[in-house]
Amino acid sequence: MVNGFDEWKKGMKEVAMLGKSGENDQVIRKSEAISKIYPEFVETGNLYELRANAFLALDDKPDAIAELEHYAKIGGRSPETLKKLASLEVEAGHPADAAATLTRLNYIIPWMETSTGASANLWLAQNNIDGAIREYQAVLAWNTVDPATSHFNLAQAYRRANRPDDARDQLLLSLEAAPGYRPAQRMLLELSQSEQGK
Repeated sequence: MVNGFDEWKKGMKEVAMLGKSGENDQVIRKSEAISKIYPEFVETGNLYELRANAFLALDDKPDAIAELEHYAKIGGRSPETLKKLASLEVEAGHPADAAATLTRLNYIIPWMETSTGASANLWLAQNNIDGAIREYQAVLAWNTVDPATSHFNLAQAYRRANRPDDARDQLLLSLEAAPGYRPAQRMLLELSQSEQGK
């Protein structure tokens, strides 16, 4: 049992009640005292989320991000909380951190296509082409609901990786799924023109 568990449990109840009543300054002040007692607790109703919500309510996004990053670092696994963290990291101008958060989420719930696609897009924007290719492949492996777009996205990553043959294959698969998909048609034309120009 955790040393000081009874004090922690009582404090958690008090902080949760303060959070429900919107007393965000008090949530932060009161939670400071109990945060060191049981820092490994990351289950539902954990202190990190309570504090992050209070910081957000006080428009203190940097401290909210710090709380949620600590939550993730010590093993927090709530998909909603990790998606919130990734969103805040994007807003704060840290897309690489957001991509890493979403990639971590993929290991927790690998079939969550939206987080996989979002992390792939972030990796591509950060010019981490290998990471983007891996994530786009994962989207396709889970029988995506939008195969045309997913194949097109993978084609974009292959094109950026200077793998035109792989890109062409993905574009053809995209057009097989949706013959009128204009972005795939356009890129296939561009690839053909660049091949002819050689």
